[in-house]
Amino acid sequence: MNIRESIQSQFSGKAFERPLFYIHEGGLRFELSLGGDWLDQFDLALRKSHEICEEVFDKEIVACYRIFSDKPLVSSISTFRELRDIGLFPEKEKEHWLEHVAVDEGCIEGESEDYWHTIAIKLPKSSLKKLLWCSMAQGLGIKPCPLVNIYLFELTKGVEVWPYDVRGMDIIGNKAILSQLYKKFNSYLLDYDREMMDTNFG
Repeated sequence: MNIRESIQSQFSGKAFERPLFYIHEGGLRFELSLGGDWLDQFDLALRKSHEICEEVFDKEIVACYRIFSDKPLVSSISTFRELRDIGLFPEKEKEHWLEHVAVDEGCIEGESEDYWHTIAIKLPKSSLKKLLWCSMAQGLGIKPCPLVNIYLFELTKGVEVWPYDVRGMDIIGNKAILSQLYKKFNSYLLDYDREMMDTNFG
């Protein structure tokens, strides 16, 4: 089974639907930053996300880079060069697939000419902080910041992590592991959705 098939099987074909927390029942949503200027937000979000993810990943991370485009993948070569330069796009086997973006409801039925390109790659756990850096840097003007959405998978445990930016991070999958995270990092949970998480894990 390849990476795409494994992800689709474990997460019911909805691993990349957003917002992840609301699409998948029984997930966790963490609040990563608590105000302050951009440096305060980035520093705290990177620390908290890394602390949580250290409990999720053991040796290997499956990273999926998602790019929204109406052009062939080659048009994003500068993004891949940036990922390579920071050590997140090694010269090893990768998987690539694309999906049409569905036309909005109410429009003409069919598919648009826009695509989600997904590149999946296996990385060592030592890459974790770099992956989180790239996610937390989104929208802050911090470099490096490749223009990709990054999803992280621990497929041997059945866990998906989506660190969307300094505001927060969603985690879905293996209920036993999520229950441990709920208890250990309870103070990091987003209060807005706490009642739902307390119902599932409290």
